[in-house]
Amino acid sequence: MKKEKYTATTLAGLEEVLARELIEIGADEVQIGRRCVYFSGDLKLLYKANYCLRTALRILLPIDAYKIYSADDLYQRGKNFKWEELFDMNQTFAIQSTVFTDLFNNSMYASLKLKDAIVDRFRYKFGERPSVDSKNPDIRINLHISNEYCTISLDSSGESLHKRGYRLDQNEAPMSEVLAAGLIRLSDWDRKSDFIDPMCGSGTIAIEAAMLANGLYPGTVRKDFSFRNWKNFNPELFEKMEQEVKPRDINPVKVSASDISRYNIDIAYKNAEAAGVLPLIDFKISDFKVLEPASEKPFLLFNPPYGERMTPEDTNFYAMIGERLKHHYSDAVVWMISTPQCLKSIGLRPSRKISILNGSLECSFRKYELYKGSKKYTGEGELNPPVA
Repeated sequence: MKKEKYTATTLAGLEEVLARELIEIGADEVQIGRRCVYFSGDLKLLYKANYCLRTALRILLPIDAYKIYSADDLYQRGKNFKWEELFDMNQTFAIQSTVFTDLFNNSMYASLKLKDAIVDRFRYKFGERPSVDSKNPDIRINLHISNEYCTISLDSSGESLHKRGYRLDQNEAPMSEVLAAGLIRLSDWDRKSDFIDPMCGSGTIAIEAAMLANGLYPGTVRKDFSFRNWKNFNPELFEKMEQEVKPRDINPVKVSASDISRYNIDIAYKNAEAAGVLPLIDFKISDFKVLEPASEKPFLLFNPPYGERMTPEDTNFYAMIGERLKHHYSDAVVWMISTPQCLKSIGLRPSRKISILNGSLECSFRKYELYKGSKKYTGEGELNPPVA
């Protein structure tokens, strides 16, 4: 089967995680870029990438790349391209542009020039033109221009792959499913030890952990991908891939998730049910101040309130988290994402720090290893020594 070169986009900081995922599913020529990973594979791998990857946002198939020196160059090259071989007149299309060049005032103008080229091509060939549908197009085209370098790609994913399809509701500050999956992979959780999210909100981290540990891919929930509308879509090949990646003979790994808010737990419960992992997650309404560890050597990963969710009177909140961890979670591994400013109040020394963006907010993802009788022993019962 013919191999193509593809581009998988992701969030800043997750490029290496995505590269490892691609290698795991059988991709070739994997190369890390900026907020993306390049790879090659056949049509079946394209389907598999959309279905299986947890940290990808979109899978793009470049179909034309060239230099341009004027807006008219984009139009002329676009008009000469054989779009009729990729989609039909009765299908709708839309163009998403990212432009870093002085040749266009804005990305909207670049999209308009390529749109004109496509419809004029169809008019020239058939006397009619396809329609544009910006909200739910059959065919999605990605235009990227950096200085004079122009790349046009087909977007095989459709809606961003972070939209798994299980989020029926959300709280005021939901985490992206792709970021949640990325944090879990960055933590190197062994997918066997007890996983605890003590501030689960709408349940995204717990759901992604349950899916990862039990071999359930995002495609088991989401069925809508743009490549299904391509002329070369092969339903038999897609079904074969789907059967091959189904989990077999697994020993269910349980995840524990709690939150102080009943409203949040209700949302998380519904989302977990939609994701098909409700039997794999133990939900509980609890304040972290009184939450006891569910096992002797727990693994915690959570996303406490920060940013706009924090108010000046909450300055002691992180100190409480640190005290609770220090005195009640011996022999635990704890990962936490928050702002560096908030994490200063934890009072524990991290063994690892990873800078990462949550939306537009610069955050730090930190690992704390807790133990009785510290390696640098400072007193009876002392856990991870406090920051100096």
